Amino acid sequence: MKNILSFDVEEWCDTFCLADGELDRLRQMRRAEIGVKNILGLLRPKKIKATFFVVAKLAEENAGLVKMIDAEGHEVASHSYAHKPVSSMTPAEFKEDLLRSMDVLKGITGKEVVGYRAPGYTITRETLWALRVIKECGLQYDSSIYPVSVRLFTRGGAGGFPQGPFVVEGGLQEIPLITASLFGLKVPVATTSYFRIFPYAVTKWSINRLNRKGIAAALNFHSWEFDADQPRIKLPFPHNIKHYYNLDKTERRFKDLINDFNFVNCREVVRG
Repeated sequence: MKNILSFDVEEWCDTFCLADGELDRLRQMRRAEIGVKNILGLLRPKKIKATFFVVAKLAEENAGLVKMIDAEGHEVASHSYAHKPVSSMTPAEFKEDLLRSMDVLKGITGKEVVGYRAPGYTITRETLWALRVIKECGLQYDSSIYPVSVRLFTRGGAGGFPQGPFVVEGGLQEIPLITASLFGLKVPVATTSYFRIFPYAVTKWSINRLNRKGIAAALNFHSWEFDADQPRIKLPFPHNIKHYYNLDKTERRFKDLINDFNFVNCREVVRG
């Protein structure tokens, strides 16, 4: 079965819960290119084409990085303009941010943007209105819903949704992130922090379990997870675990992942 592979392209510090001034200072140490180049180098020999959800503000500052992703045949999609949680915006502000991101990315690649992912997977039960806005903006799919029963290391999470791709809001395709069903609960596995926290055997088991049910597993990683030498700063629990735990094991485990499973990008799934 063809599973779904994506990456969120953002700066190494964009997930930190810090004041804007402190984040602005840390963002001056730009490292996104390091992680992206490492990812491209891993995908190239396997001829895997993934989706890269790019923060458009970062793209404005490094258009060459986005062109590099596009030139290798990967899909470029929106990860917002300013990397703000959906929950922090009104519908009008969200629409403005999304349209701005689409304009920036299209201006760089010359290609229409057809997909979106919310920062922190923050399309939740409280912000489902965002799906209507995404459809209004002309996008074909969203990949923001994390159908977990319990939120752990993320602000996102919306229980009660299917584990595989489904249709919402007048034809908008939703590509939810992978979860595992345990004792009646859907728990997060095999993606971002959980890929590093749990042994690789858990990742392999969870993907195989979904595939046996005929469900394609959608996995996502951050570009900074492929930059093991990034700066270390003191973070409160659980953000220190989420960001730094087993960071040096990401690349080795990822090589096992792409050897064990077949992957395509989100656009290919939507187009069938």
